[in-house]
Amino acid sequence: MTDNWDDDSDDDWDIGSEDEDELDKRLGLTKISGSDPKNDFEDEQDLAVAEKAALEKAQQQNLKTKGKALAAKRAAEQDRKEEEELVRKTMELESQMEANMSAEERRMLAHKRVEEADNALTDDLFGGVDNASSNVAGGGKVQNAGDIVKMKDLKDHLKHARKVAQCMKVGFCISNLVGVAIGTKE
Repeated sequence: MTDNWDDDSDDDWDIGSEDEDELDKRLGLTKISGSDPKNDFEDEQDLAVAEKAALEKAQQQNLKTKGKALAAKRAAEQDRKEEEELVRKTMELESQMEANMSAEERRMLAHKRVEEADNALTDDLFGGVDNASSNVAGGGKVQNAGDIVKMKDLKDHLKHARKVAQCMKVGFCISNLVGVAIGTKE
């Protein structure tokens, strides 16, 4: 006669570790990972590491702000230098033109300058009735192809010429890069 105790089969109450986990889940004895974030206890975060990360992030923001301020300062300085150069060049060209003028032409030019100064003072006083200054090259309005560019004096002409030259340089550089990229230029 065979004895039940010698049977090689597992007993019903003896379950493997995988089955234990399944049984615990069914009975609700263990929490399923990720189901309740309040009860997921993973390794605690080191406060020093968290503070260091927050400090680095704050420093990055501070550096970014300083960088933007420095870039704006450099752009303003560049604009100021460019403006001074344009004024200097304008004065040189006007003095050369005046040297070649007759006495009558000089009187007319002086009269024209007085009128322009009076008009500028009137515009300042009454807030500039016409918005022609916004259409001047460098006045802040974007010029599109085919637009009329109103340039009142030599300074406006020089500004416009400089911007056109910059656009041509950029366009030339871009066309060369595209040509090299597609293999038509070396």
